[in-house]
Amino acid sequence: MTNNYCQLTYEERQNIEDLLNNGKKITYISKKLNRSHSTIIREIERNKIYSKPSSWNNYHARCKNFSICNRLDKYMCDEKKECFVRNTCNRLNKSPHVCNGCKSRSGCRKERFTYYAKDANNLYKESISDCKKGVDLTQEDVFNINNLITPLIMKGQTVNHIYINHPDILNFSKTSFYNYVSLGLFEFKPSNLPRMVKYKKRNKIKRRSRKEREILNGRTYSDFVNFIFNNPDAEITEMDTVEGLKSDSKCLLTIFFRKSNFMLIFLLESQTSDEVTKVFDYLQKTLPQSVYKKLFQVILTDNGHEFFDVINIECNHTTGERITNVFYCDPSASYQKGGIEKNHEFIRYVLPKKTSFKDLTQNDCNILMNNINSLCRESLNNNCPYKAMLFMCDEDILHLLNCFYIEPDQVQLNNKLLKK
Repeated sequence: MTNNYCQLTYEERQNIEDLLNNGKKITYISKKLNRSHSTIIREIERNKIYSKPSSWNNYHARCKNFSICNRLDKYMCDEKKECFVRNTCNRLNKSPHVCNGCKSRSGCRKERFTYYAKDANNLYKESISDCKKGVDLTQEDVFNINNLITPLIMKGQTVNHIYINHPDILNFSKTSFYNYVSLGLFEFKPSNLPRMVKYKKRNKIKRRSRKEREILNGRTYSDFVNFIFNNPDAEITEMDTVEGLKSDSKCLLTIFFRKSNFMLIFLLESQTSDEVTKVFDYLQKTLPQSVYKKLFQVILTDNGHEFFDVINIECNHTTGERITNVFYCDPSASYQKGGIEKNHEFIRYVLPKKTSFKDLTQNDCNILMNNINSLCRESLNNNCPYKAMLFMCDEDILHLLNCFYIEPDQVQLNNKLLKK
């Protein structure tokens, strides 16, 4: 195993969570991610989330001796008592010391530690931010700056003017200078700097990584608009994912055809680019090449990390030929692919938010997909997406994708559709 000294990425953290949920050992995870065993252990131990025991129905059995306790006020069990022994799960006493992968986690009422990739990544970003905070000046530096700069500031000199004429003592950035002033490090205050008082604090904008910026080059929403202007007859397909519970690794990949409102739904075992690639590999192997090229001329999606393996989405997996043009919506602009967002409402009729996808199968997704595609729409002149899709491809092609028509009176879109 080669050494890898780079920081863990969000996708790697997502893979750690998925593998833990599948009951994989630390050794297996480290080999799978090409990371050292100790790196994975530290990552999990540092970022696991603690959950208090449930107190539903006056449940306070945090002590192992709760059932045999003779105290009248045992429902107010005191941890300071000598008889108190914390009622912890034996699973937490052995590696990986988290509840991921436990089959009884949904109904467990003991203390829990769970590893979530999103929370771990947020904690990592916070730690990086905290490392950059603080004052990188000695007391002597502060004393010298005060003696020299304070009289100049009181004269009304600008910070830029002072920086130009005193680079020897102001050998740090202007941003740091303003931060030090805000911290009250010097004798002069922000009110002595008119421009600092005048300017409002800007909203924080998440900066894209270099890799993301390279991928987005020529694939932004403005590029999409220009492409459609020059190719008005191009078939436009929208793509997105639908998530269940935060603790679930599974999610739904939805592919929406604008002209017909027809939607394909695929079950992903995890929200990763590898799972998305598997779907497109399946589509290319299932559909005739001429049909695939016609249906997937243009794909518009959001900035989710699972869609950034752009080569495997755009190109033929056998020949390497580019047959699809992928474009990405602007951040926080879901209205730019409003068709698929609107269609997700039908999914939520059956699978409301905070519904677990853990027990879903691809057959369930097919049932849900066929009911949605058989629902008549006013926008389609009172036809359903299934019939509208027949203008783009033959019914035999739809059957290859497990798509079938459901009679109007048999269409069902409520939480009883997938009851087993």
